[in-house]
Amino acid sequence: MAEFFSNQLGQPLEWFGLEHIFLTIGFIGTVILLWIFAPRMGKSKYEKWFRYTIIVLGILFEWKVFESRMLESSIFRMPLCAVALYSLMFSIAFKKEKIFQIGYFFAFGAILSFLFYDTPWGLDRWNGWTFFGAHAVIAWLAVYGYRAMRFKLTKKDLLHAFIFLAIYATISGYAFLRFGGADELFLFNPPVDFLIALKDIHELLYLGLFSLFIVVMMLGMYLPIYIMQKRLTK
Repeated sequence: MAEFFSNQLGQPLEWFGLEHIFLTIGFIGTVILLWIFAPRMGKSKYEKWFRYTIIVLGILFEWKVFESRMLESSIFRMPLCAVALYSLMFSIAFKKEKIFQIGYFFAFGAILSFLFYDTPWGLDRWNGWTFFGAHAVIAWLAVYGYRAMRFKLTKKDLLHAFIFLAIYATISGYAFLRFGGADELFLFNPPVDFLIALKDIHELLYLGLFSLFIVVMMLGMYLPIYIMQKRLTK
């Protein structure tokens, strides 16, 4: 048990090995099941217990990271997944629809973090579970807010999310260039090795294509909302 909670790396998770594949399939499966059953959960007399259970899991998985990065660093160094997690936790806990309407569009980082994780810890260490657990909670909160709590999402909200991210990325990028430290938004340092080739060609090429990719992913977050709205208007 002591080894499980230690900071020793232990057995690393093989990228797209059997464990990684099962872990990712399990994550996607829970998101699909929550999408299906969340409307019933939202109407249940136990709704707040479902909501608070997800939030408590988020706190449990994220607390060590919150201490090491947020309390000892700057809020402008939060990675986008942290922005999504904290905003979604707050909006779901206190039923703040306006905040949800921004944070929802950043939840795409959950699936990317499962597919292209950047943690050296495997599942035989608590640090590995905190990484995957916290990112799973991001997706669960996004689905729960839309399906169970029936928060509305519009194209205008997507535009506001774009504007917020542009401002936040500008401040974060300036902080990195001016003071150094962690480049948590990957504006100048690719998150995965195969993107380094783009940076080697030119930094602006990497930044431009990376920014375009983020835009596409945020549009992808709006796609299920668009489909649901089309179905309701038929």
